[in-house]
Amino acid sequence: MTSVVIADDHPMVREGLEAMLASEGGFDVVALAANGEEAVAKVSELKPDVLLSDVRMPKLDGFAALEHVKRISPSTQVLLLAGMPLKGEEARAREGGAAGYLPKDVDQDRLCAAIRAAATGGEFASVEFQSAPSPLTGREMDVLVLVAQGRQRDQIAAELGIGAESVKTHLKGIMNKLGCPNSTSAVGKAYELGILRA
Repeated sequence: MTSVVIADDHPMVREGLEAMLASEGGFDVVALAANGEEAVAKVSELKPDVLLSDVRMPKLDGFAALEHVKRISPSTQVLLLAGMPLKGEEARAREGGAAGYLPKDVDQDRLCAAIRAAATGGEFASVEFQSAPSPLTGREMDVLVLVAQGRQRDQIAAELGIGAESVKTHLKGIMNKLGCPNSTSAVGKAYELGILRA
């Protein structure tokens, strides 16, 4: 029986993962955590085989939790889940000693196999990336970089040699993909996700 702690700040995700592992059999979900701090406390107390953790959480994110877990319970393997997988984060997960880095929409068989592999010291479980490490198109990235530099819509249009309406369309695409209400918050989110680098 593989003991697992699940950490995610969304109750539906936590409970969904718990129900999925219960239906699969062979897993014992020993605790649920709503943030990274709780996850570290539960791992410290229970020393599970695997911590299944969201990457982006309040208080401590998945990477910070991974660092703590490596110190307090070296035998616990950490499998990170990302809503929007990024190549840079996958590399960071490998370097940090995680057992894997998978998208949240990974299918049940793959996830269960990854948890089993993690518990037995199997190879790093990861997602197949497209060549682009970002969900944005090349042109959307061009626009986003200029927005981050503080350029106005007409300046972006002139610099990229496209119409102001095209800039507006690209901005709309960027905000939709990143789930942001305006371009300022889209820039912030892009930095947070590692799509833009400081």
